[in-house]
Amino acid sequence: MGMKNHEIVPLPLVSAIARIHRGAVARILSTLCKHSLVAFERSKKFDGYRLTVLGYDFLALRALCTRGVVGSVGNQIGVGKESDVYVGGDPERNDLCLKFHRLGRTSFRKIKEKRDYHKKRSSVSWLYLSRIAATKEFAFLKALADRGFPVPRPVDVCRHLVVMGLVEGRTLCHIDHVEDVGALYDRLMSIIVKFGRHGLIHGDFNEFNVMLLESGQVVVIDFPQMVSIDHPNGQFYFERDVECVRTFFRRKFNYDSDDYPKFSEIVRKYNLDVELEASGFTKQMEIDLNKVCGLFCSESMSLPKLPIFKAYDSGNFGIHCEAGVNGDSDGADEDEEEAKLLSRSERFTNWLGEATTQLEDLVLEESGAEVDGCPILVHPRQIERESENRTEREAYLRARQDLDRAEAEASVEKRTRRIVSAASVMSTSSTIPPEEIKRRVALEKLRTKEKTKIRVKGKQSAVRRGRKDNRCTINEYKGWI
Repeated sequence: MGMKNHEIVPLPLVSAIARIHRGAVARILSTLCKHSLVAFERSKKFDGYRLTVLGYDFLALRALCTRGVVGSVGNQIGVGKESDVYVGGDPERNDLCLKFHRLGRTSFRKIKEKRDYHKKRSSVSWLYLSRIAATKEFAFLKALADRGFPVPRPVDVCRHLVVMGLVEGRTLCHIDHVEDVGALYDRLMSIIVKFGRHGLIHGDFNEFNVMLLESGQVVVIDFPQMVSIDHPNGQFYFERDVECVRTFFRRKFNYDSDDYPKFSEIVRKYNLDVELEASGFTKQMEIDLNKVCGLFCSESMSLPKLPIFKAYDSGNFGIHCEAGVNGDSDGADEDEEEAKLLSRSERFTNWLGEATTQLEDLVLEESGAEVDGCPILVHPRQIERESENRTEREAYLRARQDLDRAEAEASVEKRTRRIVSAASVMSTSSTIPPEEIKRRVALEKLRTKEKTKIRVKGKQSAVRRGRKDNRCTINEYKGWI
């Protein structure tokens, strides 16, 4: 609970959350640190405790054991850039698959840029991102399994742990021989098309995320990167999935087919991405989608803001027609107000045009050399200013000519020296005195010595920080008694 707002949780906060005396909390935390379930970190300014990945695993397993979902944990059967997979079992000894999400590994640090788990946050914990990824994957598993997609059986989710049915098969990358390659190719392409008709794109549809059973059935796994078909880069992701399958069959089975799905041929039939709020699907896209599907009565209908978005949040898309019909009663009043605004703007535009025309005529009359045969009088200050500008211009031109002449002479002298004395030795001496150089070097050494990193040793920083806090508290309440 404390790590929601703290990267390192101090001991007083842990004691307040646990509602246990600070001494007992310290003993419990020291025991947890021995088993690597909690880590203690001390820095120059802060010291406290943080939850480790092993401790997060223990919390998830304990919660699932309490629910009666998981009864045992077996060997590790898979490891990836963002998860670890183990064999497990329920209390009745039925096989399960336990997937622990491990976001934050060195090979997968770009996730904060590639996926929208953390929304608009500038920094967020890797444990929290792992929990969001697990929740998203379980939501997709549940929805796809209910609609008959070939996916593992979803069981439960807790924190960053997803529990699903064990699939007894092998990934497509470990299969060397298939009896009917064309049928398998068509089956995979039909799954991609089925995803698209439901408004989804897998995003990572390759030989590592497709499993083949002994009976010949195909099972698709790994869904955290799934996006909506209306994503700005939806066509790129769709074509990449198709190209991954074609490349694998061309390389592995020497099978190449010109028959493959195109993104422009996909026709949406269901709004599964709206129900699951897949990444890339915004409110404006929902409104545009319903306009295309004919759920609105007319294109020029005014849409009230609050009821529309409440209906979208609750999934009631049929309310838009009713809202549009009720909104027609206020159309006359809105038209009258718009007409008044237009008339005001037209009057202002006409007045502005007339004023501009009169001003231009006045400027043209004053710009003539003579008005009614009388010469235009010039102020003496203006004549003085013009003479000063002329003098400055002449001085600038003379300086420019002198500079060009000096550069030309320097270039000629340099060329002559290069030709005449090519083998001559020239030496230049520094214009800085030796005493000044010594002083600067000594000063630089002193600055480098002062920049030496301060190392925290033992509990000295914590003791000093505590004394400083006590002094501040005493000074704050000084004079109250």
